[in-house]
Amino acid sequence: MASDSLIPSTDPTLLFTSAGMVQFKPNFQNPAASPYPRAASCQKCLRTSDIERVGATLRHLTFFEMLGNFSFGDYFKTDAIAWAWEYFTKTLGLPAGRFIVSVHKNDDEAFGLWEKIVSAKQIVRLDDDTNFWTMGPTGPCGPCSEILWDRGPEWSCGKPACGPDCDCDRYLEVWNLVFTQFDRDAGGRLNPLPRKNIDTGMGLERLSLLLQSANSPFGTDGFQSVFRRLSQLTSLPAPTDCRPTGEPAPQVVAFRRIADHARAVTFMINDGILPSNEGRGYVLRRLLRQAVRAGKTLGLSEPFLYQLTGDVVENMKTAYPDLPPRRETIASVVRTEEQKFLETLDTGTRLLEQMAAEAKAKKITVLPGKDVFQLYDTYGFPFELTKEMTENLGLKVDIEGYQKAQHEASELARHAWKGSGAQDVERYRQWKSKVPAAVRFRGYDTLQVQSTLAPVLYVRKGDQWLEGNRLEAGQEGEVVLAETPFYPEGGGQVGDVGTLETPAAKAEVLDTHSPVDGLTVHRVRMVRGVLEAGSEVAAAVDQSKREATMRHHTATHMLHKALREVLGSHVTQAGSLVAPDRLRFDFNHNAPLTPAERQRVEDIVNDKILGDLHVRPCPMRKDEAQKRGAMMLFGEKYGEEVRTVSISPFNDCEHWQEAWSMELCGGTHVHSTGQIGLFKIIGQSSVSAGVRRLEAVAGQPALQSVRRMEHRLAALAETLKTSPDELMPRIERLLNQEKQLEKELQTLKSTALRSQFDEMAKGAQSVGGIAYISRRIDGVDEKQLREVADRLRDSGHLGLVVIATAQAGKVSFVISVQKDVSARGLHAGQLARELATLIQGSGGGRPDFAQGGGKDVQALDGALNQVEAIVKRMAIKTPHKA
Repeated sequence: MASDSLIPSTDPTLLFTSAGMVQFKPNFQNPAASPYPRAASCQKCLRTSDIERVGATLRHLTFFEMLGNFSFGDYFKTDAIAWAWEYFTKTLGLPAGRFIVSVHKNDDEAFGLWEKIVSAKQIVRLDDDTNFWTMGPTGPCGPCSEILWDRGPEWSCGKPACGPDCDCDRYLEVWNLVFTQFDRDAGGRLNPLPRKNIDTGMGLERLSLLLQSANSPFGTDGFQSVFRRLSQLTSLPAPTDCRPTGEPAPQVVAFRRIADHARAVTFMINDGILPSNEGRGYVLRRLLRQAVRAGKTLGLSEPFLYQLTGDVVENMKTAYPDLPPRRETIASVVRTEEQKFLETLDTGTRLLEQMAAEAKAKKITVLPGKDVFQLYDTYGFPFELTKEMTENLGLKVDIEGYQKAQHEASELARHAWKGSGAQDVERYRQWKSKVPAAVRFRGYDTLQVQSTLAPVLYVRKGDQWLEGNRLEAGQEGEVVLAETPFYPEGGGQVGDVGTLETPAAKAEVLDTHSPVDGLTVHRVRMVRGVLEAGSEVAAAVDQSKREATMRHHTATHMLHKALREVLGSHVTQAGSLVAPDRLRFDFNHNAPLTPAERQRVEDIVNDKILGDLHVRPCPMRKDEAQKRGAMMLFGEKYGEEVRTVSISPFNDCEHWQEAWSMELCGGTHVHSTGQIGLFKIIGQSSVSAGVRRLEAVAGQPALQSVRRMEHRLAALAETLKTSPDELMPRIERLLNQEKQLEKELQTLKSTALRSQFDEMAKGAQSVGGIAYISRRIDGVDEKQLREVADRLRDSGHLGLVVIATAQAGKVSFVISVQKDVSARGLHAGQLARELATLIQGSGGGRPDFAQGGGKDVQALDGALNQVEAIVKRMAIKTPHKA
């Protein structure tokens, strides 16, 4: 079986695919219904439990590949153990004497099987914590048998009790055989399963370690190309694969961490995960930022990680041929996120300086751990850098408080991930087991069918769904039909709506979805009568909404193709919504579409609509679709048989080379592009770093959009007493008049301010032999503030000028200092930072000029009165007398 996506296709409650068995969960849960009795796979995996240890140890990785063989009620311990040994010692030719095997302390059967193969000295019995596997407090579980590689006494921790259960580096687990043979009930009893399963897992990186005589995964060929590139970028030697005598050097940790994270982010983005502040996107962002921070320690201050993703693609392209077509997209997303993070590092530096100034103003010597962690969690500012900078400023960090905040955030993140609900998914799986066969979808060919309700249905009671066999007038529920014309939500297309009717009853179909493969569920509200399990109903899809949705779905394919023609082949879909009233299309690109690009895209789509091209579904094998160049979307899991939608001048599947667009798609489409009518882009926005969003309309919604724009233009023209054709010249004249009036107003304000200069200067005070004024002037802008400050400073007898204003609920201020005064130690930037803390804001600047702002207008007057006290705290030197 091909590797599943890193986004699990069979378990929405999991954040990532973390083991080879994840995609086979349905097979394990119901072996009798499994379409095959056994399987083998090489699964790409991601684990986040030990992110902080990656690079610092010889074992931990975030991204890795897991080899595994699986049995669903077929072979069991005898074959699994024999085949594992044969693979290691005969197929791979590894020395049998270097292996140690562990079994569960109570698993005499496994011990007896191993005793026939190896000496009893090579078998150890271990406890539940290492050798018993469970899915949770209840459910399928069973003992394990681990195969460990003895690296020799020189790898031992030296403790007298050092053995296969020790956490040191001597014994390396390379394969785990899980014997799922029990079902644990709520009382803790282990009940034998009628059909026993085998789940095995062997890390490819660890296997490579053995075969290549390396000391760690980082010494294998899977990492060397990245190390070489990183060495070129840093002019530093790549770390050699040797066993460290103690803690590895920081440079070694940085190289390893960057190499691991480069692999992880490449595969995450390839599977459709994009940087964000929650869920999978947050993990991606965290890994990427850790790599950038590690790069900083190697002297890399510009984006670099995006270059390493190309080396990962090149190294892995044979096993994962879907990587090369997305090479540019992956690099683009990574580079944009890198640049963004480097900017946040600068922001973090300023915030830390502000935090330190606040602490000093309050005479606090230890920065609160919670605040320091927020600096790390929100801005990605490295804790080590925070600690170093605060020490240079004469402060310390509350490390215990930092660790507590870090733990709380970790727990919050763990509990926040709910997926889409394991309980609901399990309910649907149970329901499917009671349905005689998979639901047949008839919606490609017809919008109406006569069908039979499934043996059970669900009735909604408040927030609960209760199993039942009838729905009455006024109730909401969920029903399954033996066959249906309703398209279930998927691939961006919304679920169909419509009606279910019998002579005596009618239900409105509010939505259609497919929570598990082979099961289409209709959410309904009863209008009249009663629907019972087993009833035959007339199922009818709302024709107008379906047809409008079909127009938008075909238009989405056409938009995708047009964007690639205009912007480049790096454009790939990153998400979509196809509804009756509009379409939304997310794609990878680093900049907004220019007006010319937007118009060109619209022109291409509308030109193909006028060409009335044929839209034809073509079923074929996935490898054939790949050869023909069909688009395959991020994050989608495809079977071996796929449905390709072709937009072509020819109404057949043979002339595929002449097709204008080909995409793998299970959705519903128009028969020809001419049925779309009109296509219009109505908006664009940014979704995240490197991802843009377009919204568009087709058919009647497009016509309605054009009419709305016409009505707005007409109303605007009427308001301005002109015609739509003369609207732009009229607006330009009004804007010019506004600019002239604004200019005149600014001149009047400046004249009025100049008249107050002498009065302001008369109010000067003195601190440390420096004449200064601290004044609030409302009704002026920042430019005028700076003008006033500079004029007062240049008047000759003022060494320090602090001028502030408040408007629209915000405070702005500027500070100007004579150069000879700043040379004595009065730093305008430092004064600005401390002043800003008093008004809940930020500030900074040069020794002779600084500016800042805040949001506490009520505190402004009090803050200005504190200028003298702040200056007194500074180490101002006494001027030399002539």
